[in-house]
Amino acid sequence: MTSFSSRVAAAAAAIREIFPETPLQENDYLSKKTGARVLLKREDLSPVRSYKIR
Repeated sequence: MTSFSSRVAAAAAAIREIFPETPLQENDYLSKKTGARVLLKREDLSPVRSYKIR
């Protein structure tokens, strides 16, 4: 019988083939305004264009 963790790993691998990780992009304007490195997750480049309020 397959362990739960190996089934989760297999599912993650299958999903990753269809939906690759969305890239992070540094935002110069926000980085300068905040004095910190600000990265934006580019959900608009995802095949499903998933947007979440966080």
